[in-house]
Amino acid sequence: MSTLSFVEKIASKPRFAGTVGEQDACTLISDEFENLGCEVEREETEYIKSERYLTFWGLTILWLTLLLLASPRLIHPLLVCAGIIVLFAFQTIIYPRIELRFARSKSTNIIATVNPEKDHRLIICGHYDSARVMSKFAQRNQKTLMNIAPFISLVIMLYVVLLFVRGLQLLATDGFNIYTSDGMTGVWEFIWLFYVVLLGVIAIPATYILLAHLTNKISHGADDNASGIAVMLEAARRLKDDNLNLRIDFACFAAEERGLFGSRKWVNKHIKEFDKDRTYVLNLDCVGRGKKFFINKGLGIIRKKKADPMLFNIVCSACSELHYPYQEAWGGSSDHAEFLRKKLKCCAIMRCDEIKANVAHKTLRRIFRIPIRSDIISFMDWIHTETDVSDRMDETRLEETTQLTIRFVEKLDQQVTAAA
Repeated sequence: MSTLSFVEKIASKPRFAGTVGEQDACTLISDEFENLGCEVEREETEYIKSERYLTFWGLTILWLTLLLLASPRLIHPLLVCAGIIVLFAFQTIIYPRIELRFARSKSTNIIATVNPEKDHRLIICGHYDSARVMSKFAQRNQKTLMNIAPFISLVIMLYVVLLFVRGLQLLATDGFNIYTSDGMTGVWEFIWLFYVVLLGVIAIPATYILLAHLTNKISHGADDNASGIAVMLEAARRLKDDNLNLRIDFACFAAEERGLFGSRKWVNKHIKEFDKDRTYVLNLDCVGRGKKFFINKGLGIIRKKKADPMLFNIVCSACSELHYPYQEAWGGSSDHAEFLRKKLKCCAIMRCDEIKANVAHKTLRRIFRIPIRSDIISFMDWIHTETDVSDRMDETRLEETTQLTIRFVEKLDQQVTAAA
């Protein structure tokens, strides 16, 4: 069976977490790995089912941020800056840990293993659930939103800096009062008014996009991410008779589209089992349609989590040997995120089209010292849409990803063997 045939079987119906389609996909994928001779374990995991809760939380963070930024006319600007920092820290550091405790709905991770007796462990992972379809507004304006978003980020960052400066001025002249009627007077009032209007303009489409995700339409997820699972199955078929010095776990995670719940739960449960010096992770997500490979070099803006240099270089070297075009990438939310947070050796691959980074993209990279040399950023206008179906997949590109994955495994195995 070809990689495209696997995609067609997996993506024959939507696989939203908690649906019959996801359960059927779980059975199909498990059976396929068992037929290849892998040891297969289905492990229960949990996620938060309520769409209203997820939408409500997104709206809460959005509006709390906007209200904080609009409040320095009444509240001391330094207190507003502190509130923004606390909210950001809570959302990025504390809340992800709390969120896992609220997960109660059941789903299933699939772990298929070859060579379980080997000391060095490679985890090739990806998710098998599919997502809700984006709103028509978001679909029509994806590229525009991608280009505008960094400019908005820069403008808001400048505003926070200005609030900090104004706060220091008030502290020097009037001391510190939580409530101040002099927070925005004179020229500062015009600055404040400009940003209040801007924030209001931002809030309307952002709120609409979040609410529109309550739609009942579910994507078939052929590229996102039946493609990654199909590549794993085909790689397992071709590698099963090779004499490798690697244990390979093909980890098919559930509920990724609901907030990376499957991978987060699995990593947190098994982290003590991993020998961090002998465990390697490769994530495959959306690898069947884009014109170019994008190799993830890390994620995060302030608290950066970098991909393992050795694995990154192996993927780049394999692309060069196979004459496949590739690009460095940074960021992106997929199942490799929790592995990176736990400081495991990790890298990730996607296939994307590309657009030119604008001035704002480049400026943000320099401000936050993002270690990417390229002026190209990834773009996929088909994911989370009705067009992410098997008929739109590219068999040649799926085969290239399969060959790249196999070459990566071979080169990692050579390094492991040489170091033994």
